[in-house]
Amino acid sequence: MALFADPDKKSNMIFLGGEPTLHPDLPFAIKKAKEFGYFVTVDSNGYLFNDLLARTTPELLDFLSFSLDGPDAETNDPIRGEGVFDTCVANIKRAVSSGYSVSVIYTVSKKNLSSLSRMIPLLQKLKVHKFFIQVLGLRGKSAKADNEEVMQVSRQQWLDTVPEVARLASEKGIHVTYPKVFLASGEKFECAGVVAENFFVFPNGRVYQCPLCEDHPINAYVIENNRLVKNDGLREDSFFRLNIEEGCVMNKLLQPDTIEYDNKGVPLHRISCCLLKQEIG
Repeated sequence: MALFADPDKKSNMIFLGGEPTLHPDLPFAIKKAKEFGYFVTVDSNGYLFNDLLARTTPELLDFLSFSLDGPDAETNDPIRGEGVFDTCVANIKRAVSSGYSVSVIYTVSKKNLSSLSRMIPLLQKLKVHKFFIQVLGLRGKSAKADNEEVMQVSRQQWLDTVPEVARLASEKGIHVTYPKVFLASGEKFECAGVVAENFFVFPNGRVYQCPLCEDHPINAYVIENNRLVKNDGLREDSFFRLNIEEGCVMNKLLQPDTIEYDNKGVPLHRISCCLLKQEIG
């Protein structure tokens, strides 16, 4: 934490997983992060292992985010697992009643896109005022259903649904954050690796700037002997400044299936940087 702390900048520390509440020392890590001056968030699957709510406080933990992929068990549990919806909702209620600032993360796929709008009344009922909508990536088993159908939504499905749901939620007093994903003609492309400071730190010491690269040993940095060391050679940051018609160069290299072309080989749209978000509300 000390390697990245800067008292002159507003910095966010997000504890991710896997499931971070499985680690018994998470409350200690939250406390230390706050001492370093970070705005602290924990992203959880909703199970809140190791009695997290009782072992930290709303003063130390600025936001507790819950992953919920449906407004009911019928939508969420085929994605997240049997019984997950009830457990997650019960713990959201516990967290809200305990004074924690709570947000919900919804990962859009073909399995739950049509249910996205029904999250609005659920969030209102749960008194959750911050909503993150994510796009399903192409990495790992999550990208495909059992029948090998690609579960990532199309450009048109995304654009027809997500911005409108975000608008409706904001009218109900819910602050919505979602990735731009698809840039319209004339919209400027920017790479967060160039215009922002984002670091993804792994237990093995690898430090990435782009989350798309995390399955590959091209990390820009590594932590060695409690020092942040810049790696030599051809690394992820070698590509960030490349200007290509498809937009995000790492998306083009690592998951090109997300890009559509016309019969002349010209991309029909550009993919935005997944780290740069739209906010409404």
